[in-house]
Amino acid sequence: MMTRFERDRKDVLEGNEIEVLKRRKAEIEQLTREGKACKNGFRRQCIAQEVARLTREYNEIDSLF
Repeated sequence: MMTRFERDRKDVLEGNEIEVLKRRKAEIEQLTREGKACKNGFRRQCIAQEVARLTREYNEIDSLF
């Protein structure tokens, strides 16, 4: 069982980097908007952690090529 990051990394190595990066960038932007609009502090903190993780993974995938 592979994580989403591992699947995306494999796709990038196979030559599908544009699609993977577009999808991840859109997800990061959507979560960022959701976090800014959220009034629940705990939920906002969880979203911020998710955005940080996705950004770190995005940068790692981007550095592969």
